[in-house]
Amino acid sequence: MGKEQFEITGTIDKKTAVDQVRKASRQFAMLYFHFSKVLVEEIGQAKAKELIRKAVCDLASDRSEQLKKQAEEAGIPTDGPENFRKVTDIPFLGWVPEWGEDHCPYAETWRQYYEEYPWFRDLAPFYCDVIDTTNIENFSGHLSHKITANVLTPGVTACRREYFESQDVKEGKFTYGSRN
Repeated sequence: MGKEQFEITGTIDKKTAVDQVRKASRQFAMLYFHFSKVLVEEIGQAKAKELIRKAVCDLASDRSEQLKKQAEEAGIPTDGPENFRKVTDIPFLGWVPEWGEDHCPYAETWRQYYEEYPWFRDLAPFYCDVIDTTNIENFSGHLSHKITANVLTPGVTACRREYFESQDVKEGKFTYGSRN
């Protein structure tokens, strides 16, 4: 039996749903940390960061192409962040704003590595910057973005972004790489 023939029935409470999303997100966050750690140990931080940039940029390009196609099929314009959020594949059910700096399950996980692996203080927010910037650049075709506040920074309780028109993006040049 495939998923097309199987109907999911029943309900679960919201706390259970949030916990399940956060568990899956924690696994992803740990995977990113451990891939980063192996790369840093094997080839050094500078070269590791370059390969991480390339991989995350490729991920964002692939992901945002799929989301752009989904938006176009649904008749949703691909002109900005509001419409990107309408089709995003991030399960925001697991992001709880009232939890402040721990609202993001990635950040909550990544900060646990900071003391033992101080180099990760650079690579954790680097992921956010590369993926979010490349996503909006590829999705919109005309906007770039800058993270102005990140919960990975001590004392920050919410991430903030600024979006802006970019001639480079209009010409197909992305901040962290090129389209696949």
